[in-house]
Amino acid sequence: MFSDHQPWTSRAGRNIARAVPLLLLAIWTWVPESVLAQPAAQPAAQVPGDQAAGDQPADQASPLLIEPTTAGALFDAVVLMTDLGRPNLANGYLQKLLESNPDDAALLSMRDKHGPAVFLRLSNLVSLQPGSATLLGRMNAAFGRFAGDKTRIDRLIGELEGAPSVRDAAILQLRSGGVLVVPRLVEQIGDVKDDMTRELLIYTLTMLGAEVIPPVLAVLESEDANLRTAALEVLGRIGTKDTAVHLWFFSVDAAQPPGVRVSAAEAVARLTLGDARHASALGRTMALRSMEQGARLRLAGGGREPAGTNGKVTAWYFDKTAAGIRSTAADPTDAALHVGSRLAQQALAISPENRRLQALVVSLFLARERTRTPWTQALPRGRGTAYDAALLTGRDVVMQSLSDSLGSGNATAAVAALEVLRNLASRHDLQSRGGGLSPLAGALNYPDPRVQFTAAMAVVETDPRRSFRGASRVVEILSRALNSTDRRRAVVAGPKPERVNALAGLVDQNGFQAVIVSSGRDAFKEAAGRGDVQLVILDANVIRWGLTQTMANLRADSRTAWVPVLVVGDPMRIASVERMISTDPLLGYMQRPATVKGFGVQVGPFLAKLTSEPLSAAERGERARAAVDLLGYLAEGQRVTVFDLRPAEGNLHAAIQVPQLAGGAVYALAAIGTTSSQDRLATTAMQPDLSSPVRERAAAHLAFHMQKHGVLLTKTRIARLRVVHGEENEPGVKSSLAVVLGVLNPSAARVGQQLRSLSLPTPK
Repeated sequence: MFSDHQPWTSRAGRNIARAVPLLLLAIWTWVPESVLAQPAAQPAAQVPGDQAAGDQPADQASPLLIEPTTAGALFDAVVLMTDLGRPNLANGYLQKLLESNPDDAALLSMRDKHGPAVFLRLSNLVSLQPGSATLLGRMNAAFGRFAGDKTRIDRLIGELEGAPSVRDAAILQLRSGGVLVVPRLVEQIGDVKDDMTRELLIYTLTMLGAEVIPPVLAVLESEDANLRTAALEVLGRIGTKDTAVHLWFFSVDAAQPPGVRVSAAEAVARLTLGDARHASALGRTMALRSMEQGARLRLAGGGREPAGTNGKVTAWYFDKTAAGIRSTAADPTDAALHVGSRLAQQALAISPENRRLQALVVSLFLARERTRTPWTQALPRGRGTAYDAALLTGRDVVMQSLSDSLGSGNATAAVAALEVLRNLASRHDLQSRGGGLSPLAGALNYPDPRVQFTAAMAVVETDPRRSFRGASRVVEILSRALNSTDRRRAVVAGPKPERVNALAGLVDQNGFQAVIVSSGRDAFKEAAGRGDVQLVILDANVIRWGLTQTMANLRADSRTAWVPVLVVGDPMRIASVERMISTDPLLGYMQRPATVKGFGVQVGPFLAKLTSEPLSAAERGERARAAVDLLGYLAEGQRVTVFDLRPAEGNLHAAIQVPQLAGGAVYALAAIGTTSSQDRLATTAMQPDLSSPVRERAAAHLAFHMQKHGVLLTKTRIARLRVVHGEENEPGVKSSLAVVLGVLNPSAARVGQQLRSLSLPTPK
């Protein structure tokens, strides 16, 4: 009887022995820390100097029965102590781990067991720094050496043809390499001769998971049809609905080999319809719509990958020279525009005469080139540039590009399109079409200073012969460029006075000048009637018109079509507003803010999507000089009948104080036939701290202004002119002031007095 049960007893004893440490650890972690931290009852007599193990501080006494010694065990302890909230112990084990200087194999083993995210999490814990950051750096370096070691990767690829257990282990190790092993796998697929090995490599790529989608997408740029087919098979299994947009082209492009088209159609059907058997339901129209939507999404600022700590994203491409995929660090915006440009070009390849797609390609290429070019420089010119390519498409395509850019909220693309239109647009492009503003005139109201100013330049250069809707905005924009410190205006509408007033206060403190109204109708009137409204904020419960009707009217009117609108409400989300936002890139939503910071945090990112980066000091100076020249140009001939320069009078007078602007500002100011402009010319001519050429020019224009518009100066000002003339020592200025006094038609007595005072020179 005993002998029969002896094996069971032995096994049970061994199992219990193994379970005791785990049970003790579980008890330790379950008991509240406050209990563990309480001091044990002291014995009646204790030998001085002795200290029981239980007297150690709770965060220093290790719960482990056996202290770890290997690198892997030490890292296990670091993770465990961190999870148990024992930072001192975790740090101690971490220091021991670093002192052991683990090799690459040990580091990669830790990564395989715990995953890469654990290293990143530990590196962000202040209690473990700088050791945890050092460990992360070592692990990344080891991983990079592993993934870049072709010999090791080739060995693992060779093991794929071994026994199932060997193959599974090889796949597991390749998976730990992630995207870094994809280039070598792709090269192997391109070199392989037999179908069985090819299928095995494709299966391995599939097993690497969604992480490898970006590099596999780059394979589609290869000229090797077999590689494209393999990539399509992989993407059809590991991709998502968002991946399908990159595959449509290969399913409908007649130039693709039949095998590529079939693989692409099956992949798209699997990703969009759930089953490859539905491939026959796909069509050319669906493909065009998907590719165009994908391109427009990126033109509108979507489709961007999150940037890393260096502000860059990893962009993959196919190196045709080396016949392999490569990666590079790229700007997130440029990377997204690159993808959008490729999708637009693919759609255009399917429908090459489609004007809408032509304009979309132009918009994306111009946006990308403008993003890469400093704002203080013009777009690059010459063969192969986006600028020259846009010029060759003609005025209609570029005008449509401008309209698309404005509608998508891409200020950078709009500026670039306007730069091209400065060479292509004519005065006929300013006239209303279909009851609304032309895109060129509409750009004058777009809420971005660069768009407005470039549009104003383009409009002036068309030299219009008669007025047009929006003409008054030109002078307003040029005037503001002379003094660009003016605050932006925002219309704030809401039914409850206390709420709208509180919101307006936050608006004012964030750099706007708030205009408060109580209804949707009044919000529309203010936004349409003012030329400087750059934001409309509507309460979700706005009345007289409701929110939907107010938005419909704002978007239907050309004066407000480009104005961004923010809806403010109390819930975190409002379904009806979200539906409108999905179709309107210039519409956003924010939860009702309680503080200035809360307002800025929500409004800042929204406006940042719609506007370009802030103007630099160098740009402001260039814009001011250009504005003075343009206003002077408008002051000539019959242009003053088209453009009323009076709104710029004050800023022109202020610009006279800037030496680089003074001459042009005097010239433009003289074209304004008002009493105030004549008086400002007089004060400029008499201002002693201005340079003599500026004063001389101001006096000359003052005399002409008086001849054209009559003497509008007060008697006090005229008397002062006479005094200054008498005291003036600069010959040129004195003569110009004499012209002014002569235009005043002095009395016979004054003339006689003046002539008698002349000194009589001696005869020669």
